[in-house]
Amino acid sequence: MNPNRKIQVLVIEDSKAAYASILSNLKEGGWDVYSERVEWKKELEEALLRRNWDIVISDYYLPDFDGKTAIEMVREKFSDLPVILITEFIGEEMATEMFRIGANDFIQKSKIEKLTYVVAREFESYQAKKQQKKAWEMLVHGEEMLTRSQALAKLGHFEILYPERKILWSLETYKILGYPYGEMPSEEKFFNRVHEADRANLESLWENARTEAKQFDLELRLKLPSSSKFVRLTLECEHLSNGKSRYFGTLHDTSSYNSLESAIRHNAQLFKGIFNNSSQIIILLDLEGHILKMNRTSVALLEREERDIQGLHIISSLFSQSLSEVKRILDQGIVRATKMESTEVFATYTAPSGRVIFLDCDISTVADPSGEVMYLVFEGKDITEKIELERAYGQAQKMEALGTFAGGIAHDFNNLLTPMFNFVSFLLSDWEPSRSDPDKKKTFFALDGMMKALERAKSLTGQILDFSKKDAVTLTNIDLHISLEGILNELQKGKPFFGKLVIDFEAGKAQIQADSTYLYQIFSNLYENALFAISEVEHPKISLITRRIWIGESHLRNYPFLKQTYYWEVEFQDNGSGIPPEVMSRIFEPFFTTKGRKGTGLGLPIIYGIMRRMGGLITVKSDPGSRTSFYCYFPAWDVLE
Repeated sequence: MNPNRKIQVLVIEDSKAAYASILSNLKEGGWDVYSERVEWKKELEEALLRRNWDIVISDYYLPDFDGKTAIEMVREKFSDLPVILITEFIGEEMATEMFRIGANDFIQKSKIEKLTYVVAREFESYQAKKQQKKAWEMLVHGEEMLTRSQALAKLGHFEILYPERKILWSLETYKILGYPYGEMPSEEKFFNRVHEADRANLESLWENARTEAKQFDLELRLKLPSSSKFVRLTLECEHLSNGKSRYFGTLHDTSSYNSLESAIRHNAQLFKGIFNNSSQIIILLDLEGHILKMNRTSVALLEREERDIQGLHIISSLFSQSLSEVKRILDQGIVRATKMESTEVFATYTAPSGRVIFLDCDISTVADPSGEVMYLVFEGKDITEKIELERAYGQAQKMEALGTFAGGIAHDFNNLLTPMFNFVSFLLSDWEPSRSDPDKKKTFFALDGMMKALERAKSLTGQILDFSKKDAVTLTNIDLHISLEGILNELQKGKPFFGKLVIDFEAGKAQIQADSTYLYQIFSNLYENALFAISEVEHPKISLITRRIWIGESHLRNYPFLKQTYYWEVEFQDNGSGIPPEVMSRIFEPFFTTKGRKGTGLGLPIIYGIMRRMGGLITVKSDPGSRTSFYCYFPAWDVLE
């Protein structure tokens, strides 16, 4: 198949038979066709944006619009895309109207054999137009690039044709010589701008260029009406036929180079101290927000190498996972910075390792002595530790306040339960001989129910009082691994787990100081929660993993109430439904539960209180719909063994 006969055709037709006829005709004509059929206006809108079509073939009468509307929709988005009408139901007058609004041709369905010829003609014409347009765009773009590059480099050029002395200056040459763009260029005007002390050297170089076929360079001083400049002249002469010759030269404005180089040398150490050795993130951006340079702190903290993201936009490369509001403020900040207005924004950054960093950011500008903005400066202060400290302090305050409040209520409630419990016990013992009496049987049933309810209430108040305790506990030296194995065995006897149980303990002993009763209470609660979470999972799994970590090399360093030592981390993970983000901050609150009537909301708060009293900590991470991991941290007792 000839690759030049490949074509992408969009057919607007409500008849499948007519659509099949069109495709058959094109394939018989030797076309390799990719096509789609649409019949509704909404479908046409989507199809026009979905693919770069080579041609559009349309019926006139369609379910919710007509051929005229179809042509207008195509022309609105693609002015040159060929549109061919195929129908039997419009006359020549209407066909003329279709040509006027942009149809390329009109074919009657009874003469469908003409389609291959018309498609070939319009396809070739369309391809030629696209190539011509592309060539023109490349020409215009090339000229624009040349002009802009000369302006950026402060490099102008000129040509002089002899003997006519016909001269041409580029726009930048006008600017360098200090003439308005409307000024008629001439050789004399150029020489008049050269300082008197350098004019003799220029005349000598001019004459040498006429006789020697090589390139000449000369440093010149220009004397302008209100200032002076240094330029580097590069000149060569080309000898043409008929005794003619052409000078071609460039003028490079080097006025700012000496002062710029001096400033760079003078400030090199200052720049190194401020930029490279700053404890804050500093990223230099161009005026559109693309990354130019990063300091060492940026590379270390963001975990990204400069070469990997240099030239990329700061939002799409570094803050692609941030909230849309943060992206919007950053985008606006870049625009405002170009107007010499600074912007502050609080943002989060997710490192490649998964670590989340909280940043207090500022976008400002650096301008040259004339006030023109050279580049933007993005500064970010790592406030992760501050945020986590505030969260930890707030959680501790909240838990302490809730514990005090709950303890007071539980104590008073327990005082009320005690006489009720005694009275019901008295009635049960007093009426025990008459238990078989039919008249009192219902009464005994009610008393039994009251006694069970009172026992549950007493158990609940006991849990609340456990949560509110602030006194120190007696800790003993315990091997964590042995204790965990024993606890798991005991728990599975009471409530067997028939899924996959993964035990991954770090090698060696795991000596901690803890209370064995409290350990059982902690992991029995976590075990119960895990069984509830995986009750509807097809392949349930519970994992128990231990690791020994140093507080300074983990996120624990952000909890000031923890000792600076080694900790044993116990990860208790299940592959259940996870914890929704909106309730994550409340899971350690007393009486808050996601189990409905099946939970009291005291299990996790009690664990939190126990861990704090033993000098440790419990945290949680969850991926909703995937898994939940609770992390218990116990201070290591014998860290050297």
